[in-house]
Amino acid sequence: MKKGVKKIARGHDKKKLIPERSGNSFVKLAFFLYLFILAIELIKKASGLIAPDAKQFIFSNLNPLKAIAVGWFSTSVAQSSGAVAGVVVTFVGNNLINLPTAVYILVGASMGTTITALIISLITVTTKRRDFRHGFEIALCYSIYSFLLVFIVFFLEYFFALFSRFSMYFATLFQGEFSYLNFPDLVEFITGPLVKLIMNVNNVLVVFFIAFLILIFALKYVSRSVVEVFGGEVKAKNFINRYFDSPIKAYFIGVVLTAIVFSSSITISLLVPLAVSGLIGLRRAIPFILGADLGTFTDTFLVSLIVGETNAIAAAFSYGLFAVIGAIIFLPNTNFLFKATKFTSKKLIKISREKALYILLLFVLIPLGIIVFF
Repeated sequence: MKKGVKKIARGHDKKKLIPERSGNSFVKLAFFLYLFILAIELIKKASGLIAPDAKQFIFSNLNPLKAIAVGWFSTSVAQSSGAVAGVVVTFVGNNLINLPTAVYILVGASMGTTITALIISLITVTTKRRDFRHGFEIALCYSIYSFLLVFIVFFLEYFFALFSRFSMYFATLFQGEFSYLNFPDLVEFITGPLVKLIMNVNNVLVVFFIAFLILIFALKYVSRSVVEVFGGEVKAKNFINRYFDSPIKAYFIGVVLTAIVFSSSITISLLVPLAVSGLIGLRRAIPFILGADLGTFTDTFLVSLIVGETNAIAAAFSYGLFAVIGAIIFLPNTNFLFKATKFTSKKLIKISREKALYILLLFVLIPLGIIVFF
């Protein structure tokens, strides 16, 4: 009898623990989202103060190639395209940089964000070279796709101003349709006291640096908190693997999951151990990678709403347009990305863990070289 009571009590305790843990997850998620909004407000205020001094310097020194390299390098170092894109969108909203320059920096950032998957593939423990190659090819495919996208965006923007024109059109249309939204006032209300306290620091660059660190920290833990709310990393991996039976389904899972998690680096990196363990092949992973590229638009768009300026919303839309163009071109041609990745991995570089390390170093040094010498 006592044993039965004990069992019921234990079961009752477990039921009590589950909602409590879930509640904590939601509280953590809300806290990190607050930090995200706070960081954007701080960057907005700080960049507004440095704009008169920095504007001429940036415009006179940042050509399209160098702008791409700045986005690529800064995202490689920060390992967060969301953080870099947030800063760029805020700068555009404060007229610190113009929209075409932002387009080049943002597409560079989309290239830089692929470094996380490369690092994950490098540190994932494997016993066979073939298993390592399978994991590395997920990251490599993401990098090849992003490199091709950089080339396409550069060509279309440089010769036709396609992205800056279309994104401005969509932004103007959006603000016209949703002009009743007063999102920035709500942001001011919830972040105002803390923003004023931090802005008391006399050095604007120090404020900017603090805000950027908060932004990186918030984006990192927003992703983890969302995964925790949805049942943990194992459940996320199982979910990804279960619904990859069609390219279209895999694409939209990539869009939705990345939109929720706020990070394509996180969702694509989840594929690496699945590939290493043989649960998913590169061919099935490619549509998900393309979808994840669109899903990462979420946090950039949220930043643009916080900033509340048409130029900022246009910059965010341009970031989404990259992924839309990428999907139009490559979703019907996933076989091309598959063959290009396999050829590069197996024939061109004959990948090993040592060579992967060299590639990782080059990934950072190439954009740095462009910034310094061009």
